[in-house]
Amino acid sequence: MRIFIDGGTHKSRICLVDQKHGKEIVKQRSGDPTNNELEYLALLYALSYIQTNKIRARNITILSDSKLVVMQVNHKWKVNNQRLDSLRVKCQNKIGSNIKIKWIGRNKNKAGIILDKMRKMDYYRLRLKKARGRG
Repeated sequence: MRIFIDGGTHKSRICLVDQKHGKEIVKQRSGDPTNNELEYLALLYALSYIQTNKIRARNITILSDSKLVVMQVNHKWKVNNQRLDSLRVKCQNKIGSNIKIKWIGRNKNKAGIILDKMRKMDYYRLRLKKARGRG
Protein backbone atom coordinates (compact mmCIF):
# COMPACT_ATOMS: atom_id res chain seq x y z
CA MET A 1 0.00 0.00 0.00
CA ARG A 2 1.28 3.46 -0.91
CA ILE A 3 0.33 6.83 0.54
CA PHE A 4 1.53 10.03 -1.12
CA ILE A 5 2.07 13.17 0.99
CA ASP A 6 3.10 16.77 0.44
CA GLY A 7 3.16 20.08 2.23
CA GLY A 8 3.19 23.49 0.57
CA THR A 9 3.43 27.04 1.82
CA HIS A 10 0.68 28.33 -0.49
CA LYS A 11 -2.16 28.69 2.02
CA SER A 12 -0.23 26.34 4.39
CA ARG A 13 -1.75 23.22 2.90
CA ILE A 14 -0.87 19.57 3.36
CA CYS A 15 -2.16 16.77 1.19
CA LEU A 16 -2.51 13.00 1.50
CA VAL A 17 -3.45 10.62 -1.32
CA ASP A 18 -4.44 7.04 -0.47
CA GLN A 19 -5.31 5.47 -3.81
CA LYS A 20 -6.20 2.09 -2.35
CA HIS A 21 -9.05 3.60 -0.33
CA GLY A 22 -9.87 6.36 -2.83
CA LYS A 23 -8.94 9.23 -0.50
CA GLU A 24 -7.53 12.62 -1.47
CA ILE A 25 -7.37 14.81 1.61
CA VAL A 26 -6.21 18.42 1.75
CA LYS A 27 -5.91 20.25 5.07
CA GLN A 28 -4.94 23.81 5.81
CA ARG A 29 -2.62 24.43 8.76
CA SER A 30 -2.79 27.51 10.96
CA GLY A 31 0.04 29.80 11.91
CA ASP A 32 2.97 30.47 9.63
CA PRO A 33 4.75 27.12 9.24
CA THR A 34 7.79 26.82 6.98
CA ASN A 35 7.75 24.53 3.97
CA ASN A 36 9.82 21.92 5.84
CA GLU A 37 7.45 22.08 8.81
CA LEU A 38 4.52 21.52 6.45
CA GLU A 39 6.29 18.51 4.93
CA TYR A 40 6.71 17.05 8.43
CA LEU A 41 3.09 17.91 9.29
CA ALA A 42 1.97 16.03 6.17
CA LEU A 43 3.93 12.98 7.34
CA LEU A 44 2.52 13.26 10.85
CA TYR A 45 -0.99 13.51 9.39
CA ALA A 46 -0.40 10.40 7.25
CA LEU A 47 0.80 8.43 10.28
CA SER A 48 -2.27 9.53 12.26
CA TYR A 49 -4.48 8.68 9.27
CA ILE A 50 -3.06 5.14 9.25
CA GLN A 51 -3.76 4.75 12.99
CA THR A 52 -7.20 6.39 12.95
CA ASN A 53 -8.41 4.30 10.03
CA LYS A 54 -6.87 1.15 11.51
CA ILE A 55 -5.03 0.39 8.29
CA ARG A 56 -3.38 -2.98 8.82
CA ALA A 57 -1.52 -3.53 5.55
CA ARG A 58 1.59 -5.70 5.79
CA ASN A 59 3.67 -3.06 3.99
CA ILE A 60 2.83 0.63 3.92
CA THR A 61 5.06 3.02 2.02
CA ILE A 62 4.63 6.74 2.58
CA LEU A 63 6.02 8.66 -0.38
CA SER A 64 7.23 12.25 -0.02
CA ASP A 65 9.10 14.56 -2.37
CA SER A 66 10.86 16.17 0.61
CA LYS A 67 14.33 14.66 0.61
CA LEU A 68 15.04 16.49 3.88
CA VAL A 69 12.14 14.85 5.74
CA VAL A 70 12.78 11.40 4.26
CA MET A 71 16.51 11.49 5.02
CA GLN A 72 16.04 12.87 8.55
CA VAL A 73 13.30 10.41 9.51
CA ASN A 74 15.43 7.55 8.16
CA HIS A 75 18.45 8.74 10.22
CA LYS A 76 20.54 9.58 7.14
CA TRP A 77 20.80 13.32 7.81
CA LYS A 78 21.12 15.28 11.05
CA VAL A 79 18.37 17.61 12.21
CA ASN A 80 19.75 21.05 13.07
CA ASN A 81 16.47 22.82 13.75
CA GLN A 82 14.69 22.35 17.08
CA ARG A 83 11.16 22.69 15.64
CA LEU A 84 11.90 20.14 12.90
CA ASP A 85 13.52 17.79 15.41
CA SER A 86 10.41 17.94 17.58
CA LEU A 87 8.26 17.02 14.56
CA ARG A 88 10.70 14.26 13.57
CA VAL A 89 10.46 12.68 17.03
CA LYS A 90 6.64 12.80 16.91
CA CYS A 91 6.71 11.09 13.52
CA GLN A 92 9.21 8.43 14.55
CA ASN A 93 7.09 7.56 17.58
CA LYS A 94 4.22 6.71 15.22
CA ILE A 95 6.17 4.75 12.59
CA GLY A 96 5.44 1.04 12.93
CA SER A 97 7.65 -1.75 11.64
CA ASN A 98 5.34 -2.13 8.61
CA ILE A 99 5.78 1.52 7.54
CA LYS A 100 8.56 2.79 5.29
CA ILE A 101 9.16 6.42 4.37
CA LYS A 102 10.59 6.88 0.87
CA TRP A 103 11.47 9.73 -1.45
CA ILE A 104 9.67 10.20 -4.77
CA GLY A 105 10.27 12.80 -7.46
CA ARG A 106 7.96 15.81 -7.44
CA ASN A 107 6.50 14.95 -10.86
CA LYS A 108 5.39 11.52 -9.56
CA ASN A 109 4.04 12.68 -6.19
CA LYS A 110 0.25 12.53 -6.52
CA ALA A 111 -0.23 14.71 -3.41
CA GLY A 112 2.16 17.35 -4.77
CA ILE A 113 0.35 17.35 -8.11
CA ILE A 114 -2.95 18.05 -6.30
CA LEU A 115 -1.43 20.93 -4.30
CA ASP A 116 0.07 22.33 -7.51
CA LYS A 117 -3.33 22.26 -9.24
CA MET A 118 -4.95 23.97 -6.25
CA ARG A 119 -2.29 26.69 -6.25
CA LYS A 120 -2.87 27.30 -9.97
CA MET A 121 -6.65 27.38 -9.51
CA ASP A 122 -6.25 29.94 -6.71
CA TYR A 123 -4.02 32.05 -8.97
CA TYR A 124 -6.52 32.02 -11.84
CA ARG A 125 -9.45 32.76 -9.52
CA LEU A 126 -7.57 35.80 -8.22
CA ARG A 127 -6.77 36.98 -11.75
CA LEU A 128 -10.40 36.54 -12.78
CA LYS A 129 -11.56 38.46 -9.72
CA LYS A 130 -9.17 41.33 -10.52
CA ALA A 131 -10.26 41.34 -14.16
CA ARG A 132 -13.87 41.72 -13.03
CA GLY A 133 -12.84 44.60 -10.77
CA ARG A 134 -13.42 42.80 -7.46
CA GLY A 135 -9.85 42.34 -6.32
